[in-house]
Parts: sequence; C-alpha cells; structure tokens
Amino acid sequence: MSDTQEKSPGIKLGRIGGVPVYLSSSWFIITAVITFSVGMQLARGGVIPPLNAYLMGLSCAVAIAVAVLIHEVAHAMTARAFKWPDAHIVLTLMGGHTQFGSFKAKPGASLWVALSGPLSNFVLAGLGWLVMENIQLGVYPNLLLDFFVYANLLLGAFNALPGLPLDGGRLVESIVWKATGSQFKGTIASCWVGRVIAVGIVFYFVLLPFLRGQQPQIITVVVGIMVAMFMWQATTQLIGHSKMMLNLPTVIAQDLMSPASAMVSHAMVSDVLSRKAARGGEIILVDPKGMPVGVIDAQALAKVDPRQGGNVPALAVSRALGQGAIVAEESDGRALIDYLASVESAEYAVISASGHVVGLLHQREIIKAVTGRRK
Repeated sequence: MSDTQEKSPGIKLGRIGGVPVYLSSSWFIITAVITFSVGMQLARGGVIPPLNAYLMGLSCAVAIAVAVLIHEVAHAMTARAFKWPDAHIVLTLMGGHTQFGSFKAKPGASLWVALSGPLSNFVLAGLGWLVMENIQLGVYPNLLLDFFVYANLLLGAFNALPGLPLDGGRLVESIVWKATGSQFKGTIASCWVGRVIAVGIVFYFVLLPFLRGQQPQIITVVVGIMVAMFMWQATTQLIGHSKMMLNLPTVIAQDLMSPASAMVSHAMVSDVLSRKAARGGEIILVDPKGMPVGVIDAQALAKVDPRQGGNVPALAVSRALGQGAIVAEESDGRALIDYLASVESAEYAVISASGHVVGLLHQREIIKAVTGRRK
C-alpha cells in the first residue's frame, strides 16, 4: 500500500535526520493536563502570579514534549546505525513512540536501540544540571530548567524499568531471546514483568497513600492509572501477537484445507455432478493452462435441474478465485499470512508438490488457526 493510501498517524511536524515526526491529536490532552496541574501547583504556592503560573505550566508541557522527542530521535538514530527500515516518530498521549518497518532484528541491536532513549534523557538531565550549577538564571528560566532536569530523570528512569512496553523491557526480552532463540518468548516474558510494574504503579501511587491514611493528589492518581492501563493494554497486544507468531510454524495448509479436485473450466454441470458422485469434496475449475479460476458453489449447483446439467456451464455455478489465490499444501502459517496480505481472495486453491489441485483453503480457517482459535 502506498504512503498516500495509509492513514497519517497525526499532524506532520517535519523531519529530524530524515525521520518523519508526527503529532497525534491525543498529545493535546496530556499537554492540557500538564499545563493545568503544574499551573495550579505554582499558583497555589504563591511564588508567581496565576497567569504566569499557567504559562509556566504550558512551558513545562512543551519541555516534556522536547524531552520525549529527543528520546525518540535517539531510538531512530540508533536504529538507523543498525539499518532498521522506515522509521517515523509520533508524539502521543502517553509520550511518544518510534515505529519501524518490517525487518528481522537481533537481540543485541534491539537492546541498544531501546536503551538509547533513556540514555538520551539522562544526558539531557546532566546538561541541564550543569547549566543550573554554572549559570545564574532568573526565576522563570530556573523553574523551567529545574522541571526539565527532573522530567528527564523521571522519563529516563521510568523507561529503563525492565518490562515491556518500557524500553528497559528489551533487556529481559533480549536475555530470554538469546537463551531460547525466540524473540517472541522473550517478548512474552518481558510483558509479564511489565504487567507486574503496571500493578506496582497502581499500588504505589493510588493504593499505598490510602493505606497510610494520606490523601493522594488527583493528578497523581489519574496519571498513575492512565500509565498502568496503557501498559496493561500494550502488553496484552504484545502477548497476543507473540503467541500468534509462535503458533505460525505449527499451522500447515494441508491440515486446514477441504479436499478438492480440479476440473477444466469449460466443463458442464452434468460433469460436475458426476465428479461429485464419484469423489465428493470440493471442485475447483482450472483454465487451459491449469490455473485455478473458480470454485463450484454448492448452493448454486443445487438450484440447477440435473436434467438440464448438460446445458449449463460449470462456470455459471462457481465462485471466482482471486488472481494468484494458490498455496502449496506444505505452506506454514508464515507463508499463509503473506498470502492474506498480498492476495485479494477469501479462498485459495491448494496445490500438491506435483502441481495438482488437492484442496480448498478458506481465509477464515487460516485466521482461526494462526490466532489459536481452532478446535
């Protein structure tokens, strides 16, 4: 599918180092939350006037966006060093993410790409601290820089935690990946660590203050629950995808197909009825070159008077097969997924190693099998 056909992930801001950067509409939500929460805190403290407090809140929201952007750029530039394809950055409600095209990664490269993000935040925090220590700043620049240092330390430390979808989760993933030879087993293990972290966030920021008899801040509760929910949903998707990918090699076209035989496309319904009586199974019509072009439709066939079978072409009671809707009977789930993505057809003719039609495979059977729902 071309870029013009794909839905844009957000407002395109431009490119950094050749990497497209987008701003999701959800980013404005978290910006509003940060602006008002920081503004209220500063206004209540009486340190600065209310209007300036909210302007400072907006500045803090922008500072976080800059920190997240540099974090994601670090991912993208490190990935480029390992020749990972088609990166683009999206700033979102939960911060941001860097998306890559389809490729085969290695444990070491995956880990370096992941950890480059938190490392960039620690570097930014260190640079900010050096400026504060060595340059005399006014009240507003000093407040903003202090927030920037704190935000980068928090962003780096949080993302370094060893559970997906956080960057540090790639450490657990890489260790299990290296030990088992399967990235997907590593992903599942790291996702469960991520779920433990999500539960820990809710406990620490929401439940623990109540257990101590304290009143937690509303913003802390809201953000804590949002982060935990995001992590849980992300790990659910990752675990589901990983289980599906682990299941693919066990899915074989031969096990999913309905038995079928081929007949020439110029056959008549009477010929089809004779074949059905002799062999049963599905009947796939092939052109003079042996290419499957249609499948006999049982309902359409039943409507034809057998006495008129010699006058009705078999093609008249068939469903058309999409161009290229052919799979080898030994194809496993990985190849079948490729067929789903590349061939516009709900049905596929299954061909034996000798080139003969041996079965009919339906798209729904592939989906049931690769998602582990077959019984």
